[in-house]
Amino acid sequence: MMRTIARRISEGGFVLPALAGELGVEQEVLSERLFMMERLGFVERTGGCGEPAGAEAASCPHCAGCSGCSGTGRPGAVRYVLTEKGKRLAGETKRR
Repeated sequence: MMRTIARRISEGGFVLPALAGELGVEQEVLSERLFMMERLGFVERTGGCGEPAGAEAASCPHCAGCSGCSGTGRPGAVRYVLTEKGKRLAGETKRR
């Protein structure tokens, strides 16, 4: 499943509910797999709630101090980017 996720990121990304449906798993399972891939160094996550920010986002009701909402109260989109390790998993680069 990690290779499929890496390939989708390589192809330009995905929407979480759609990819979960394609993989035949719940969104929570896919989120857990993405978290695991991040911890293993295959992907880096940017945006969304949970990213450090300045005081302007402190009013966010979803998570104190995130930059994903920019203080609007609406979480921003999370984007996953492949690391070099993730690119190898996706088949983008050959291991030397």
